[in-house]
Amino acid sequence: MSEFLFFTIGTMLGGLIGVVLMCSLQINRLSEREEVDYAKTKRTDTFPS
Repeated sequence: MSEFLFFTIGTMLGGLIGVVLMCSLQINRLSEREEVDYAKTKRTDTFPS
């Protein structure tokens, strides 16, 4: 019974750590994309003279 309990706790902790890691990586990727879009609109050479 204790082995099943350890297996259940380990599976839950592993899943939680995996979800947190994937969310952190996705948030980092989205923030990079917003910076690139913002930098493109901020450049002065894109405006007609």
